Amino acid sequence: MKKVLTILIVAALLQSCTEKRDTSIKGKWVDHMLDQDKTYHDFIAYFKADGTYDGIDGGKVVIPGGHYEQKGDTIILNDMICAPYDIGMYKMVLYAQDSMKLELISDSCDARREGTIPFRFKRMKQ
Repeated sequence: MKKVLTILIVAALLQSCTEKRDTSIKGKWVDHMLDQDKTYHDFIAYFKADGTYDGIDGGKVVIPGGHYEQKGDTIILNDMICAPYDIGMYKMVLYAQDSMKLELISDSCDARREGTIPFRFKRMKQ
């Protein structure tokens, strides 16, 4: 019985190692945020296939029609929160199979930089 259990565990580990990991930022990502009154709400970053993204906070679009480009693990952001010519560059760090954070490479826009770095996103099921 122990041999069978060991074989099943090894097979499961090998299967998980061979599964292709989705490294695209496309799709919906959610961060559960704690408010000052100790209640939670969701911030959703929706990266669309056409290269645009929306930021949705508590069900309201707060960042409409931003533009993004993904080059490997580098994400380039441009949105109307900052002047149209200010771009931000972030490294997409994937962890826990369906979770990610963005690490700053460069961004001269204080509002975007301060609003992006603390988020820890989980990929939403489609």
